[in-house]
Amino acid sequence: MDIKIQPTVWVDLDEMAEGPGPYTMSYGFNLDALIESIRKVGLLNPPLVARNEKGGFDIVAGYRRILSLKALGEPKALCKEVTSVLSSRLERLLVNFYENVATRSFNDIEKALVLERLGGYLPKEQILASFMPLLSLPSHEGTLEFYLKLVSLKECVQKAIAQEEISIKVAKVLVELERGSRQVLFDWIRMLKLNFNQQIKFTEYVQDISMREDRTIHEVLSEESLLKILENPRWNNPQKAKGVLETLRGRRYPRLARAQQAVESRISAIPLPLDATIHYDPYFEDARYHLEIRFRDGKELRKTIRVLNSLDELEAIPDPWAGP
Repeated sequence: MDIKIQPTVWVDLDEMAEGPGPYTMSYGFNLDALIESIRKVGLLNPPLVARNEKGGFDIVAGYRRILSLKALGEPKALCKEVTSVLSSRLERLLVNFYENVATRSFNDIEKALVLERLGGYLPKEQILASFMPLLSLPSHEGTLEFYLKLVSLKECVQKAIAQEEISIKVAKVLVELERGSRQVLFDWIRMLKLNFNQQIKFTEYVQDISMREDRTIHEVLSEESLLKILENPRWNNPQKAKGVLETLRGRRYPRLARAQQAVESRISAIPLPLDATIHYDPYFEDARYHLEIRFRDGKELRKTIRVLNSLDELEAIPDPWAGP
């Protein structure tokens, strides 16, 4: 197979479909850099095309190049025709795959598309052994099944995963939910603009509350206390995210919430010097408190220590996990 010596043809871009076709697997990409490159130095690597049953051309490789030329208003593109040298769909698919895997990394949705398309031609065992490692994925059947499920997600969810707006750990939860619960969970994550760690906590809290209270995810997230936080015009998005997570954590771990309230109440009642602050782990994973003192010199430090030593209220700081 020598693609380099195949004939070139001028392809009318208006007659080519907007979609990627049966062979390419690019998804969630940005064309700005490629458009600028073609504008300045032209198209250096001609796309590969093959005749289809309707007499037109399918893109074998170079989908993003074709889209970039269209964006630049070019009417035609000089392409290499590989209809005869790549006579089967599998050959064309593999050429596209190997061209891409050698020059770039795939996002998770692109990996899902690759695996789905290969599954139409190759046995599962061959995909697991030969192609999963090339995609930097473990050769586990469970991993393969998860990625194949990504293809069935709504486009808005796929785009968020491809652009790394949604954690892959959260995506594993989403694919197992029924459609309504999946959508409402996804909508809240996007509205609150949660980072990956927040997404994981949010998902865990909501799922745990849903199972413990025997309520749907939609019912859990329709609580008035959560909606008030979301609709509060005086709070910015990080404040809303923090408020929602704290509310859910309080419902999921009521004892922890009560302990935190008790600690905050006792500490706020202590007349600490302005240069002294008491810190504690809000999750109480570290059972100890931390005292921070800011001072200019030794005399100021001794003065602050004397003030602290005189505070009887310090003895009221509770052990949050101590019994009654």
